[in-house]
Amino acid sequence: MSPVTEQWGEVLRTHLALGEDRPAVRAAATFSSEAGFFAAVGREGEDAWRYFRDVAPALQDEADGGNRGRDDVEALCTVCEETLHPRGLRLAGVDWRRESLERVTDAVTGTELYLALLRDGSRSMWVVRTRQGVCTFVLVDGETEGHATEARSLALDFDSFLAGQGY
Repeated sequence: MSPVTEQWGEVLRTHLALGEDRPAVRAAATFSSEAGFFAAVGREGEDAWRYFRDVAPALQDEADGGNRGRDDVEALCTVCEETLHPRGLRLAGVDWRRESLERVTDAVTGTELYLALLRDGSRSMWVVRTRQGVCTFVLVDGETEGHATEARSLALDFDSFLAGQGY
């Protein structure tokens, strides 16, 4: 599967159950250091880019030779690493704090995945990174722990699918 927005968007929508009534996931996006955010989908057709948009101007800045974009991409790449980028993680005007980081072995492929839980007050977002460096950002809908747990499971299932596809 190539990083074509339409294909990835449909795969995200299907695997994260965004078409269901009251889904646990509000929005999701995929990211790689080479492409930046290359797909984003929201619940019930909602514009998901508004949750991840800050990076788009930064990537353009990098393409124009500036450093801001490089720092933003490096910060996103460190979300699932032991040491975060000193700038932290800022998406669409929100400063996210990493609450936890886990290494999880995929039950099907045996691939090691990295799972981070990000928080902004009572909001939460899961980030899973595959061995090939593709990250999935999954914004939890609402503030309930049930939704957070379900979104975690959906994020891991989706990344298991990606690992099975060679990512």
